[in-house]
Amino acid sequence: MRIGEAVALPYYLLLSRSITHAQRMSRILERAGITARFFRPPMGLTDRGCSYAVRVQPEYYPAAMDWLQNEQLLPMRVFYVNRDGTFNEVSFYQ
Repeated sequence: MRIGEAVALPYYLLLSRSITHAQRMSRILERAGITARFFRPPMGLTDRGCSYAVRVQPEYYPAAMDWLQNEQLLPMRVFYVNRDGTFNEVSFYQ
């Protein structure tokens, strides 16, 4: 790696069915001390035009899912985004 070169860090994308769902997930996680920003997901991850995604760092993913399950606000789908930018869907229990 050269000096000044950007490093892509892996993260999880929690897909939501709407902006309201994403806002609620983000708010719950932020209150729990987990940084969770929401935004439009990359093309191809969803066939729903109104979907949004919440980004969570890998070290906080287990706690984030516990918080969301306790609040009965689980995402529709979850993807792990690798350093190279590829997406892998993650199975989780509902």
